[in-house]
Amino acid sequence: MKKILCALGLMACAFAVNADDRSMSLNTEIQVLPAPGPMVIDGKTDDWDLSAGVWSYNDPTLVGQYSLWTHLMWDDKGVYLLARYNDPNPMKNAASGKDFQQSWRADCYQARVIFDDRAKDEHIMHVNMYYSSFDDKPYMIVKHGGFKAKEPYDATGPDRPDQLEKWGPTMANAGGSIAFAVWPDGKGYNMETFWPWKYCRTGGEAMKPGDAFVFGIEAMWGNIDGTMLSQRLADGIKDDNVNRIFMFRARTGWGKAAISGKGKLQITEQQIALQKARLKNFEDYDSYGSVQISYELPEKRDVTIAIDDEQGKRVRNLFGQFPRDAGKITDKWDCLDDNGNAVKPGKYKATVVHHLPIALKFYNSCYSSATPPWVTDAGKKLWGSNHGHPTSVATNGKNTILLFTGTEGGAGIQLINDDAIIQWTDGNEFVDGTMDDKFAYGLSRSGWQKKTLLFKFKLKDGQLVVFDDADKSPTSTLLPDMDISNSSSIALAHGSLWVCFPGRALQKVNPSTGAVEQTIDVGNLLAVTDRDAKLYGLYSDGKVATLDAAAKPTGVFKAEGLEKPVRLGISHDGRRFAISDTGLNQVVIFSPEGKKLNAVGSVWKGDDRPAGKFIMNDLVRPLGADFDHLGRLWITESVKTCKRVTCWDEQYKMIDQYWGQADYGAMSGFPLVFDPTRFVAHGVEFKLDPNPDPWKRKTNEQPLVYHPELANERGFIYDFKGHEYACGVPGFNKPDDLSMFKRGKDGVFRKVVRINFSKMVKGKPVGGRAWIDKNDNHAEDAGEVTENVDFQSIYWSNGWVRPDLTIMSTNGMRFDLKGVTPEGVPLYDFAKPEPIKNWVKASSNQGSCGSPIMDMAGNVSDGITYSTVDGRTGSYPNLYGRHDAPAARRGVLIAPFRTNGVVEDIPNVGSMTALGGDRGEWFLMSMDGIYLSSICQDSKSNITLDETFIGQESFGGFIWRDTASKKVYVQLGGASYRLMEVKNLETCAKEVKTLNVGEKDIAEGVEIAKKRQQQDMPEPETLRVAKVNKLPTEPAPVLQPMNRPLIDGSVDFKVGEPGNPGIWFRAALAHNNKELAVMYQVSDNSPWKNGQGQFTHAFIGGDCVDLQLDVPGRGPIRILAASVGGKNTVSYWQSKSGQKDNPMTYMVGNNAANATVFDVVKRLDSAKVAVDAGINTYTVLLTIPLKDIGLDKALGTKITGVVGVIYSDPSGTNRAMRLYWHNKKTGLVSDVPSEARLDSKLWGTIELDK
Repeated sequence: MKKILCALGLMACAFAVNADDRSMSLNTEIQVLPAPGPMVIDGKTDDWDLSAGVWSYNDPTLVGQYSLWTHLMWDDKGVYLLARYNDPNPMKNAASGKDFQQSWRADCYQARVIFDDRAKDEHIMHVNMYYSSFDDKPYMIVKHGGFKAKEPYDATGPDRPDQLEKWGPTMANAGGSIAFAVWPDGKGYNMETFWPWKYCRTGGEAMKPGDAFVFGIEAMWGNIDGTMLSQRLADGIKDDNVNRIFMFRARTGWGKAAISGKGKLQITEQQIALQKARLKNFEDYDSYGSVQISYELPEKRDVTIAIDDEQGKRVRNLFGQFPRDAGKITDKWDCLDDNGNAVKPGKYKATVVHHLPIALKFYNSCYSSATPPWVTDAGKKLWGSNHGHPTSVATNGKNTILLFTGTEGGAGIQLINDDAIIQWTDGNEFVDGTMDDKFAYGLSRSGWQKKTLLFKFKLKDGQLVVFDDADKSPTSTLLPDMDISNSSSIALAHGSLWVCFPGRALQKVNPSTGAVEQTIDVGNLLAVTDRDAKLYGLYSDGKVATLDAAAKPTGVFKAEGLEKPVRLGISHDGRRFAISDTGLNQVVIFSPEGKKLNAVGSVWKGDDRPAGKFIMNDLVRPLGADFDHLGRLWITESVKTCKRVTCWDEQYKMIDQYWGQADYGAMSGFPLVFDPTRFVAHGVEFKLDPNPDPWKRKTNEQPLVYHPELANERGFIYDFKGHEYACGVPGFNKPDDLSMFKRGKDGVFRKVVRINFSKMVKGKPVGGRAWIDKNDNHAEDAGEVTENVDFQSIYWSNGWVRPDLTIMSTNGMRFDLKGVTPEGVPLYDFAKPEPIKNWVKASSNQGSCGSPIMDMAGNVSDGITYSTVDGRTGSYPNLYGRHDAPAARRGVLIAPFRTNGVVEDIPNVGSMTALGGDRGEWFLMSMDGIYLSSICQDSKSNITLDETFIGQESFGGFIWRDTASKKVYVQLGGASYRLMEVKNLETCAKEVKTLNVGEKDIAEGVEIAKKRQQQDMPEPETLRVAKVNKLPTEPAPVLQPMNRPLIDGSVDFKVGEPGNPGIWFRAALAHNNKELAVMYQVSDNSPWKNGQGQFTHAFIGGDCVDLQLDVPGRGPIRILAASVGGKNTVSYWQSKSGQKDNPMTYMVGNNAANATVFDVVKRLDSAKVAVDAGINTYTVLLTIPLKDIGLDKALGTKITGVVGVIYSDPSGTNRAMRLYWHNKKTGLVSDVPSEARLDSKLWGTIELDK
């Protein structure tokens, strides 16, 4: 790589390289400047010369989150170090005290230092500097010498206990000091230290200009609570050959710190310029053209420029949300329109909108008891399931597990501690579970695989344990179907597992092998449980009995007064028996003698709660109950309208309640646009936590009222003329109707307007139907129904209702409010809609589109196309489909699908909508088509697992302005109803510039555009599997240069993610007539992480390398390598086979029609996989016997296939994106059946050398 030498007086700065050559920083030398005056170690920078810092980062696009400036100064007392950390979780390190070995595992600066290198008085120091968030104090700990006490030593040599004895583990006694200061914006911190010469150098003398010492940098970033490492970098190295992973022992590669006699250098400026040049390879925010657009900014701002013709028609959206520095700015237009065609000469208007960067600030959260209720670096510790509900609770010793059914992205089993903090989760769904001292067992009615399964987990960490059968299976099939009840139960006693399927069978199961050893007639046995190795049974007549090893009962007592008992829980002392009764909606507690001791919940016979005030002590469908080691009773309620787990003390007073999680995408919610302290979720109206801190504790929302009719609706609640209305818009996906609900005197919302849409039935149009409850009696009466209403819906929307209760249909009809009855029922003339003149055509498909919405002025937009009441029209470019778009870029719509509300009165802009994107980003669009900003994160980008990440298929969500505070809020989808404030919209400013465009401008602009057309390096049309004599035996080095082949004699190919040069892989394929070798080199910021414990589902757990082939005689197969349960594993899938082997069905429980079936899913034990992982790259060598995949007879022919990589999110527990050669329809990472499917129609040609 080409080095650039920067002359700085008499000194050289060797930090810079050609920006085209790398994205990761490489600083080989740092200048140690003379201190400008007396120094105070306080974490402040006001006494520092900051002109010679070096900037360290792994990715130039992430410097605002993870980067580090290092500055060094000196005087006659010693060396001063200043580290300026960009850090989203500043100063988080849970290490306590002076433990050198633990202190680097979160926020920590590690300096690798040698004074008097190779001299007699050499002093090697490893200096760990960090702020302990546990102790609330700073530490600077020194390790002297090397890391080994005995030979063979690494390059750092032997450990130096003599130096430790001489100087000690800290510099404090020698006068050393350290201080920290968090930045005012909370996005980073300063660390300032002083190292005395008398500690650093054996002789204690000060260095002088021209001297130098060895200095290497390792920087760590911790997760949100400082308990684990989330990011790290290594810099201050001699060249790219230094092993940055094991830099602590790579002494010969550490860089240099040069003592300078002069300050006020230019190095910091040059470092900024270098990063900017590197960033341009990723994100080019310059504009190019022949027509200038000039304006001035008071500070750094985000800018959007749109160009209209004289008639107000949009011709070019020049760019959106581009960052610009303060001062005079000139952008340029190439005179092309959005379609790439040259415009005509004439006058045009350029609208320049600028603002401070739009930000999201956490406000509150509802309906999830996780801490926090979003995915973090620690993994997916999300409370409960989204499609289902709680099913059971089980305890043993100090351990408590909760079980849930209906999972797609949530938790089906979770271990909690005594404070109900989740310790681990698994995403399969379960109806019951049990434990011993080492393992947890889960009984699964698996909607994913259409079977009844048994799972086994390590109790300590939740790692899936394979059964000790011939195939080492990750699950055991108990039944070939899933036709079991939610009240099915499992217990552990007499050395066996006992599984009760009421009305079907009692199974005795070997807990080691998972094999069903005996099937016993269940009779009237309803449930089994265990306590202290004893097996207990509950019978339909209320009898409770102990069961022996042959399942023969011995009566304990008979419970009287029950109606529909379903489950049994027993206290740890054996003195209390809790019976769940879903007929009475109670949990009834009995003594061993059968005496009724108490009951939780009032008697209520029904499958749902009654409307009205939410009685917290009452239950609905209490399916599971058990006592923990503290004597507390845990109860699970098994309805989707009340996904609640409650905890009760020994006097049966409620201690706390735990909600969640929200339905898929957090859809079933209603914000009250006039009261930000309340929110309706799943029909329950909550008072939100007044002091939320979900990073440390669950939110403490309190239920107020239950509204059954809102349980399966979503929309906004308005306050209009003294009445409150819940308007169910824009509705769910593929909606059936549009309804409005009025709050009654009893506080409950009930339906007063319902519109059923006009539609096509058997090819014939059928008119819509509208009902208004004019007499407010909650029933259809004569004169309340209008037939043949012209009201249509689209897939993503059922229409819109404004705060003034004006209704808009998705086919452009407007229904104005005609009046309100004395009871508050809104009145409309549905027979006479008013066609909206400035209508935009709405797409009814499920693809990348928007949904129409209307502001108070009557402007209409679907978030993409707009039409204003004053005649301006246009659209914003929408280039891609829902998922299969390239990496997100500023100003680019990615997978838009639904507008989520209207916000009025944005200064200088007017009104805007928020256009939801199916990959997690939202787009704030003005109602006249100005792209203001994106918010949240695209799942294909370099994501940060914080409250702004919501992931794919976040179908829920709203945006609104609170009428009281005037603040703008969004409700984001995900595991909870996450409420955020949108900041800096008030800083919006707008300028309109007149542009005179002539023929010369157009010609010059077209020529500039032609020159800028860049051809990406094309992927090869076909792949070649080369015949070589010798296959590699080890993976390639992680930093293998591009000019060196991955396999000698083969042909490499590279696949990149358009729009993000930092995401790529290259690969090579070869064979030697016996084995196939595939070598991968993958660029990945969280390399080789996969949290999946089942090899059958490794493709959804995180990082994988993937090879899919259509093999003659076998058909489509898949060979996938991943780390499964911490072990590198190769798995094999085959769609069709005459001889089935562990056949699998992949499906989502609510969409059986989309299931994907394989006849063969197995480990490919004959294959070998070797991996080498670096900081942001990994390599994999996959070697497979040709005969084991059917390729031995295909040599010399052409087949079809694809080669690809699946990327994990930063936690390493979930997939984030898929990248493949040839097949570009791989954007979806939220639907297991689709991700499992092998579609050979999308594959390319692969030639196999003979």
